[in-house]
Amino acid sequence: MCLLRILGALCLVFAGTAAGCLQSRKLRLRRDRAQDFLQFLSAAKAEISCTAAPVQDIVEHHGRKLDFLAPYFTAIEAGEPFTQAWQKASSDSSLTPQERVLLRNFGEGFGATDMQGQLAHCTLYEELTRQELEESQKTYQKDGKLYRMLGVCGGLIFALVLL
Repeated sequence: MCLLRILGALCLVFAGTAAGCLQSRKLRLRRDRAQDFLQFLSAAKAEISCTAAPVQDIVEHHGRKLDFLAPYFTAIEAGEPFTQAWQKASSDSSLTPQERVLLRNFGEGFGATDMQGQLAHCTLYEELTRQELEESQKTYQKDGKLYRMLGVCGGLIFALVLL
């Protein structure tokens, strides 16, 4: 009977730790998405200035590694126009509300003006994404460790109650 309680207590500690790590991971993914989108914007800006490629080609070349653009690629392959496909990507439930707004607004203006307008549009969204990146980095550094520690401590408390 005692061995069963110890095993249950260990499971509770493990579950609490896993829950804390999962919450911390969500914060890290938000930071990583901002970094990846910033790289995408930089590459898009370079391609616009060098080749003046259409926006669909730019997204095709540089957006494949962005996991949150998967709905966009699915919609494009189904024959939907760029704006509708981008709307699907920007309404992905894995994104935070701030990320959804940033992505949706970027897509609404991407490809809507001449080359100089596109460069200015990308520059604007690079700055907005840098701000999002700084915020997500601060949140991860501050709250990531907190979530992990809360998970461990919560698991330990439940385990002590069980014992």
